[in-house]
Amino acid sequence: MEYYYIRNEGFLGNALIWWQMGGGYTCDIRNAKMFTEEEAKVICERPEDSAYNYKYIDQLTESQKLIVDSQYVDNKKRLWNSL
Repeated sequence: MEYYYIRNEGFLGNALIWWQMGGGYTCDIRNAKMFTEEEAKVICERPEDSAYNYKYIDQLTESQKLIVDSQYVDNKKRLWNSL
């Protein structure tokens, strides 16, 4: 059985947006939900969604970057506070 990631036609910076496990969206492919081919075909009838085989995405090591999510960074930890 093949599995697919579903991508929503949107970006956060340069990061692609994926359907997330448990609902919602994510830029972190490690949190992206996987779908069977049959499920992906039904979902991707919407023009804003597209599916990619997980093997293809997981092997794109040059495109996978570590991001730092600003919501987890405490501004009080900055070296100086200019605000």
